[in-house]
Amino acid sequence: MNAHPAAYLRRSYVDPESPGDISRESQRATVRRLATADGHNGDLVEYDDWGVSADVAKSAKRTAYTQLLSDMEAGTVSAVYAFDVDRLYRDPRDLIRLQDAAQRHQVRVVTTSGELPIGDGADPTAEAFAFIGAVFGGTELKKAKKRARAARDARRARGDSLGRPPYGYRLERQSDGRVKFVSDHAEPIEPVLAAFEEAGSFAGAARLLNDRRIPTKRGKRWAGNVVNRLIRRERPGMVPRGRSEPRVAPRGTHTFSRLLRCHCGRLMTPRVTRHTTKYGSYGPYVGYQCYNGRHDPEHSRPYMVNEPAVTDWAKVEAARFRVPVDQIPGTVNDDRRRQLEAQREDLGWAVVNRLLTREGAKAKADAIDAELASLDAAAEAVEVPQQIDWDRWRTADVNAVLRTYWKYVELDRDMRPVRAEWRLPAEWIA
Repeated sequence: MNAHPAAYLRRSYVDPESPGDISRESQRATVRRLATADGHNGDLVEYDDWGVSADVAKSAKRTAYTQLLSDMEAGTVSAVYAFDVDRLYRDPRDLIRLQDAAQRHQVRVVTTSGELPIGDGADPTAEAFAFIGAVFGGTELKKAKKRARAARDARRARGDSLGRPPYGYRLERQSDGRVKFVSDHAEPIEPVLAAFEEAGSFAGAARLLNDRRIPTKRGKRWAGNVVNRLIRRERPGMVPRGRSEPRVAPRGTHTFSRLLRCHCGRLMTPRVTRHTTKYGSYGPYVGYQCYNGRHDPEHSRPYMVNEPAVTDWAKVEAARFRVPVDQIPGTVNDDRRRQLEAQREDLGWAVVNRLLTREGAKAKADAIDAELASLDAAAEAVEVPQQIDWDRWRTADVNAVLRTYWKYVELDRDMRPVRAEWRLPAEWIA
């Protein structure tokens, strides 16, 4: 079987406004120089996860890295070249997966920092320091996420506009110190409104805007769904009455959007129907359907459920959430968090001093991660409303809180809710 050398490229976050200090071209050139020094010229195969974080929680999104490991285990990769070790891993678990895959077929892993120690013949000290680097990399990533959460909470408390400004707006600091969305004259909304009024449809307006060379916020081509969001945000009255509901409902449009899971495992899609007879029009009626049931004749029937059939159950289930006063996170949890982070940092030295094996350290790191995640969930749960005003709140607000409560609500074969998978600490569910 012919094996090829591989180049792995990754950087966590990129957009036109934040190109970063290491461009794709610069990283690619550096990696190719490493490969050329080993005699590889035109046979380098690239695996690219550009714009994806190395956070373990985002592992599923690193599809190119997953494919690289699979190819290494299949024996089709002879060497791996990357800009630096933190492009490949920032957690001991990722390091162990990489080392195991490389050791099985003697694959060299080379970065600007040198060759990764792999195999029985590797220097134990170098291998230990690689593990320490992974531990500290993971710790730094968690600290960065904690700082980002603190900054987000401070901005929210101050009343800032959060997120990226939509088309037609930019961020500007006000005299009172808040950062708010303000109109951006470089992105005029009037041409978009005029195109929609002229074309009479979202897709038609997008074609007119592209023909007239009016750029989008990121310089790409206009699409119908982009025009749809802009028109509904800026001039909802322009949308024809017969199309008052989007064909594809955005997240949060309905009470149980992205929450109901069919017994077959698929998330159910909101659907709005109206009935018109000679006696008048009735509705709208909100229901949720499983597209597997709609297209698969083997799927059990029914494959739809009406919203009222779920709402009564959801009210009872949601009322189980209660935060015990004596368990509200505070100084005790902050102290415990510091203890856990110190324990994580000590794992690397325990491996160096042969007090722990790599597998033992990985198991302890997993346990620390689980407890830290529990503390994070507890801290975030305090901010979650404990009571929902089902009659007065907007649908989007109810959906936002329910999705903070639950990962999903599971339905049985009769399309009735049977269980909610909670995101909140189990001890806070009555």
